[in-house]
Order: sequence, then structure tokens, then C-alpha cells
Amino acid sequence: MGEQPMSRIQEVERKHERLRDLLKKHNAESLWIQRARNLSWITAGAEVAIDISSELAPYSVLITPEKRSIIVSNIELPRLRKEERFEDLGFDYAVSNWYAHELPPMPTMISDRDDAIADEIQRMTWVLSDDEQIRYRALGSDTAAALEEAIRAAQPGESEWQIAARLDAACRKRGGLATVNLVATDDRIAQFRHPYITDKPLDKLVMMVVCMRRGGLVASATRLAHFGTLPDSLRDKQDKVAAIDAAGMSATRPGRTLGDVFAALQAAYTSQGEDEQWKLHHQGGLTGYASRERVATPGDPTVIEVGQAFAWNPSIVGCKSEDTILLGADGFEILTKASDDWPSIEIGIAGQTIRRPAILEL
Repeated sequence: MGEQPMSRIQEVERKHERLRDLLKKHNAESLWIQRARNLSWITAGAEVAIDISSELAPYSVLITPEKRSIIVSNIELPRLRKEERFEDLGFDYAVSNWYAHELPPMPTMISDRDDAIADEIQRMTWVLSDDEQIRYRALGSDTAAALEEAIRAAQPGESEWQIAARLDAACRKRGGLATVNLVATDDRIAQFRHPYITDKPLDKLVMMVVCMRRGGLVASATRLAHFGTLPDSLRDKQDKVAAIDAAGMSATRPGRTLGDVFAALQAAYTSQGEDEQWKLHHQGGLTGYASRERVATPGDPTVIEVGQAFAWNPSIVGCKSEDTILLGADGFEILTKASDDWPSIEIGIAGQTIRRPAILEL
């Protein structure tokens, strides 16, 4: 994978250097980082959330050309010192009482609360370092394992709530968090592209969708299972959506654009006789420190680069296909690939065979 893995402090130093360039560009003396996803990025993988509903972290980072400081209240400080040990990564601490939490005075400061600055930082995060890719591979493997564990344990008569609870637990016990956890059973799969969890009991068919976050990175995947013999009509639908998904993966190449991949997906829908289905839900796109860093749209000019990750999620009524892939110089790898004993659909395209998950028969 190119360069030898860096130490964590080397990763932080390299990112700090990029932020120095940002400060210089904006003629600023400091950058205040408050958004949780950006805290995970600059700390090389800290899981910063306390209130998972907030995009802001419970502490922040102040970056200057010379140093980086954790801005923290006395509530968080003991844990950060003992468990995160940010001082080993070259950070110092600026501490205040929780009831008088203030930022040290700093002239000409920019902040990631400014959407324009946040967008510039986000673009820095899109190309993943070798070490981020190592962490992402481990996350992808665990995401697939958590999803399979939960769906294999589902039983007819259980509610979607009960099934989803297992997925939450499977992610948690692997050190992650299911930031998206969608479960649909039977007819709800065909009715809703975003099936929020209900108390509806499972009869024969279940679809589970997860976005699992760990260390700031997010991996996405979808699986379906059916109790009893799979109807031919459902098998045909999954074959179609698998072929569309494979077309999107195959089209994801360095130098192309997200719009190019979107066009390939549209063409694949048409070739499967489902040319209107892409209009009913987004098709996915660039991923990494968010479930979707950028959702692809027709004509999107965003250029694809080596080291970026993608999660395409084509769907037709009643079926969906989704995994997270990482793009290398010689092609892509599926980070959330299904286990060897999961049934698969083999798609031959552009001189390669792409394995997509079929519907599991239980």
C-alpha cells in the first residue's frame, strides 16, 4: 500500500502541516476545531462523542502554526489524560471549569463552525492516509461481521425493534456505534427506501442497513435474509440490483468524476429494465468520516482519487445492494465484504468478477 505505516503522532503531525497551509491561505493565526468528525480526524482516530446527537465534540482543538491544544473543561480532562493521552500526540491542554468554559483569547481566528472552513477541512479528509486505510479495513470487516451476526439471529415473529437492538449490540461489542440502523420486514421493504424501525413483526423477509462508526470513520453495508425458499421474483430483483452495484464499483476509477460513476449507474439501471428506479433514492457516493461525504448527482464534477472510499447503494423496489469500497492504484477492495459462507452473486464486468451479496435463505 505504498508508504510504511506512520506512528499515530506522525499522522497527526502530517495533518497539522496541512492545517498550517489552511491558516496561511486565510491569513489567520489560529484554527478552532469543534466538530466531532474533525476532532476524530486531527487526533488520528479518537472517538469523541458523548452526546451522539450533537455534531460538536465535548472538547475542542486550537491549532496554531506552532502548536495544537486541547480546549477542555474539568469534566473531560481526567479521562483525556488517562485514556486518550493526547499529550503523547503533541497536544497540550487549556483547562477551564465546566461552569466558566472559555476559549483562550486568540486574534485572527478561523473556525470549523464556519461552513466554508468546514468544507475545506472536509476535503482534506477525503483522501485517507495509509494508517486511516488500515483502520478502515478493520472497521469494514467488523461492520460486516456485526451485520451478519444480527441478521442471522433474526427470527419470525420478532419485531423490527428487537432485530435492530441486536445490530446495535453487535456494533457496540466491536467498539463501534451504529449511527444508522434501519430494519424493514416484508412489505415495508418495498414501500420505503428509508424504513425507520417499527414494532412490525417479521414474517419471511428482512432487510438490515447499518452505518457503523469507530474512531470517526464510518462503514456502510446492507444485507437481506429470507425465511424459506426465496421466490424467483425476489431473486431476479436482487440479481438486477447486484449488477447495477457492480457497475458502479467498476466505474469508480481514479481521474473519473462522481458524475461519471452516476452515469454508469444510470446506464446499468436501463440495461436491467429499471431506468426510472434511480430517481427514487440517492445512489451513494464518497464516504469516510461521514456516512456520505458527498452524494453523487448527475454531472457531479468531483474528481475521484486513489485513497478515497465509496459506498454505492443502488436499489429497486424491494431490494438494495450496498458495501463500502476503498480505491487503490490498481482498483478497489470491498471493505465490508460478506463472509465466505454468505451466498453471492458473481458479476462479470470490465474483465473482472465482482462478488455481491445475495439474499440469505434461513
